Amino acid sequence: MAGETDVLRRGRPFGMGRGWGAALALAATSLWPISTLADEPAKPAGAASGVEQCVAAHAEVQRLRRDRHLLEAGRALAACKRSDCPAPVLRDCVAWGDELERATPSVVFNVTSGGEQVAGARILVDGQPVELSSSGAPLRLDPGKHTYRIEHGGYKPVTREFILFEGQRFQQVNVALEPLVVAPAPQEPAVAMERYRPVPALTYVLAGVGVAGAASFAVWGLMGRSEKDELERTCRPACTDSDLGTVRTKYLIADISLGVGAAAFVGAALTYLLRPTEERPVVVSVEPSRTGVYGSVLFRGM
Repeated sequence: MAGETDVLRRGRPFGMGRGWGAALALAATSLWPISTLADEPAKPAGAASGVEQCVAAHAEVQRLRRDRHLLEAGRALAACKRSDCPAPVLRDCVAWGDELERATPSVVFNVTSGGEQVAGARILVDGQPVELSSSGAPLRLDPGKHTYRIEHGGYKPVTREFILFEGQRFQQVNVALEPLVVAPAPQEPAVAMERYRPVPALTYVLAGVGVAGAASFAVWGLMGRSEKDELERTCRPACTDSDLGTVRTKYLIADISLGVGAAAFVGAALTYLLRPTEERPVVVSVEPSRTGVYGSVLFRGM
């Protein structure tokens, strides 16, 4: 394919195909010292020889490199860089190792919040968690499109995509985390309290008794006074004790009524003046109406 970078600058080309691998295996086998082959122990039937394994790894590295799987290609190089591999294979694999190292891209994650470095974040690349080096070494990846997700307790997770190209090494990925906003617990509105002194019910009872006593005093006093005036016109000075007894009884009832009434008034006054102070919530509401705006005040605890 035009523009495909399948050929590295050092070593043999990666994209020479399976025919090259077979030819190399044949050439390597023929060039390998006969004495060395003679010294090798007999292998079980179907088992590949060391030379065949080297040649197969040589071809596998080229295929992985062509498919942009640079990390796998770098791991496959170990099988064709053994000292017992044929010289042409060993020379190519050593050269390709340097080329793959330069071509493999890498990233460095810089996680911050509010301009401050955030440590201990969980990083997932392409859905897999990654362990970053404590020494700050970059994370090596294959070229192409990748996704990352950054998670940390107390912060909103961040998920994004990025593209890496061959040779793009030490690419810095800056991630700014936003703290989670914890909604405050709903608080009840403050209730206005009013201090007041409620009038005890006893005050009203005593006041009523006082009014009744005053009324009784007035009635019986007037009755006694009227009867006394009548006796003065009819029998004075010869009125008998029985005639005067009814007058005395009415005046006595009037005096008792006056005393009871006065005592009740005094008790009502004392219970009113010595009543305790209490608190009660006040609710003020303002509501619109067709004729304007009106408000209401509600006292609870009355």
